[in-house]
Amino acid sequence: MNQELTTNREKIIDPEILRSIKKSRLREEILLFLFDIKPQYSYLSEIARNVRSDPSNVLGCIKGMSKRYSESRSLMELNLVGVVEKDGKSYYGITDKGVSVAKYIKNSYRA
Repeated sequence: MNQELTTNREKIIDPEILRSIKKSRLREEILLFLFDIKPQYSYLSEIARNVRSDPSNVLGCIKGMSKRYSESRSLMELNLVGVVEKDGKSYYGITDKGVSVAKYIKNSYRA
């Protein structure tokens, strides 16, 4: 069940990933923001400003944070967001898998 299937040239997104994204408005907003700026990466406070949330909540969605944001459901653990470290700073961007999920969300839920 945790695999992506391909039928009729269209990817079917893992339902566990969709469930995780749809359970958290903030996870969805972060993913769609990073989709909109791809291929650029963004730093934590810029993401927070654009999704209108606190940086600690954004970090929780991206990496996981104790009980509030499960690490197993984090955007990084789901391989939807990646991080690049440069000069001691972290920059976050959407992965290829994240692009597929973001496109699916935009076409299915926000059309």
